[in-house]
Amino acid sequence: MKTLFKLSFWLLILIFSTNMQAQQILLDKPVRAGELILFPELNNESNYYYLPDKPRLAHHTDDTPQFSFLRYVKNEQTAATANTAISESETGGGIVHALVELKVTNEQIKEAQKALRRIDGDGKIVGPVIFKSGSIALISSIAQKNGDFTKQVVGLGNAPILEDEKSAVSVQLNKLGSKILWESFKTPTPDFSMHFEMEVEGYLSPKRVLIEADFDQMYKHSTFEAAMASPVLAGEINIAMDELFDSGAIKLTQIGDDEQLDKLKETAYNQLINLIFDKVGGTGVPQLNQLNPTGQRSMLDRATTMLQTARTETRQDNERIDRLQAERRAEESRARQASNTRASQVREANGQPAITEPAGTQRRAESGSESTANNNGNQGNNSTNNTIPERQAMPSLSVAVSYQMKTVHRSGKYRIDLNKYTQTTRTLPFDYNLGNVYAECSACFREANMDDPLMKQREINASLGGVVSDDFKYVNFVNVLMRKKHQDGTETVDEIKIDKTAFNQTGNFFKMLYGWKGDNDRDKWLNYDYKTMWSVFGDYKFESDWIPTKFGSISLEPPVVKKPVFIEVDEDFINENEIKAIEIKLFSKINQKEDVKTVNLKTNKGELSATMEIILPRNVEDYQYQITYFLKGKDPRTSARTNSNYGRLDIDKFVN
Repeated sequence: MKTLFKLSFWLLILIFSTNMQAQQILLDKPVRAGELILFPELNNESNYYYLPDKPRLAHHTDDTPQFSFLRYVKNEQTAATANTAISESETGGGIVHALVELKVTNEQIKEAQKALRRIDGDGKIVGPVIFKSGSIALISSIAQKNGDFTKQVVGLGNAPILEDEKSAVSVQLNKLGSKILWESFKTPTPDFSMHFEMEVEGYLSPKRVLIEADFDQMYKHSTFEAAMASPVLAGEINIAMDELFDSGAIKLTQIGDDEQLDKLKETAYNQLINLIFDKVGGTGVPQLNQLNPTGQRSMLDRATTMLQTARTETRQDNERIDRLQAERRAEESRARQASNTRASQVREANGQPAITEPAGTQRRAESGSESTANNNGNQGNNSTNNTIPERQAMPSLSVAVSYQMKTVHRSGKYRIDLNKYTQTTRTLPFDYNLGNVYAECSACFREANMDDPLMKQREINASLGGVVSDDFKYVNFVNVLMRKKHQDGTETVDEIKIDKTAFNQTGNFFKMLYGWKGDNDRDKWLNYDYKTMWSVFGDYKFESDWIPTKFGSISLEPPVVKKPVFIEVDEDFINENEIKAIEIKLFSKINQKEDVKTVNLKTNKGELSATMEIILPRNVEDYQYQITYFLKGKDPRTSARTNSNYGRLDIDKFVN
């Protein structure tokens, strides 16, 4: 079985390679037959290959298009200062995704075969042209800041190179662009086109032309220097080639005048490009990380600039052609009128009626139109008479294939002799508009709010109430534990620790988090439990029970408070009783553990007041105090411990 598989595999490879070798087509002798363009074979010009330039949307087995357009929005809050009841989210956009294929129907091939028989009685269509490579550029109108719209390249991708092969294309749109394109897709011709640039390998008939190129001058061009660092577009290279041609770095010697200069230059450029550049990734389409190289304009922006430049140049050329044609028509009209006038004078002199000008619809075609038509019918000849070129179609895109400079540089001069069948590669562009996809598949269009329960997360905010940085003189830290029991049976636990450093860094704003795990009951999803553990100076710890809540904010109050006690000693009392000093002790209890604070006042030195701070459990004011009086010439006198809940002690008498 393995041997049979290998034989089958190599047989397919052989058939494919033979077909590729057999496609030695003449690129400069295309024939239009029916809806298809045909290229004759080099060694048998009665064999023709058709160009599969008929892109279309790929379809599923149920005949629905493989296309989707998703518009999305994400809810977001406005600023706290915004005074709006209904607002519009700024986060949103759209994604268009489509599979395209190159497809020529059997009916189109049959009609082309019939048309070919009328052109070449022995001609027969033997198969499709196989593209060497290809790219797709997605083009749509984009709103600018000034409100105007401009055609822009919004995506680049690989094109299918074989008939019936599919390629995926997609583009992401901003909020406004997605809305405009959404409405545009409801029309028969939406503002969303695909521009294909397909490369075909073949041969050119012999031409009496010599081409010379100076590699040393070419490498000095700015475009060639830029290509050493990052990919450049083929259109950018062509512009550089034109500049090098004008400067003399590329020379073309033509023997005779029966050739088209533009076609010869294209042949020369292709030969030189293949010598100097490599296609990026072998497909002509840059990788994602090359679409926007660091510090440079993105490939999409550069392609858009080239598109707009090409359209501007074409518009200017067409305006020039229109002026020339108008001048030609006016000149012919004047000549015709003068001729008719002379002929009428002769006829009247002979007693015959004058010549009358026929109606416009009955006039013979003017010479300019005839010349143009004749020139179109024989595109291989560059007529030397004073013909006016035909108006050009507005280009969809200048060549968007991308290239990277080869690592090995050539030097010296290079000569190309085209006086033989020359193998070359040509880029064949064509366009495709998706048409009224909405009418065919309204289900392919969807609007979605990204308010997804799976993505929801609950932020629990915690802050210390009534606490300032100085309070961490008696509070070491507080730990907050949060647990969430989800409806799928799992549990989320989170924890924060707040000490003086964290308090100062975050500005008294702390967060815990849990997500969505099977919590289909939104109300129950809000429920969670938390508990706290406070550490207070003196190795005191306070741990709470689990506290259930559904609110998103936790106000943390320390279990103890700092109580200041202001002490004032009466000076007359001190003098009358000759008291040299006073010692005050304050007694407080936390968790049944007594804490003692002491202060000594040298009353004979004028120390008559002090402030003492004690730590008491929250909502407790009671403490005890004891005073020892140091009398001149007598033993100290100590009072009993006395209860108090005041924040002030006035010592103006002896306390028993």
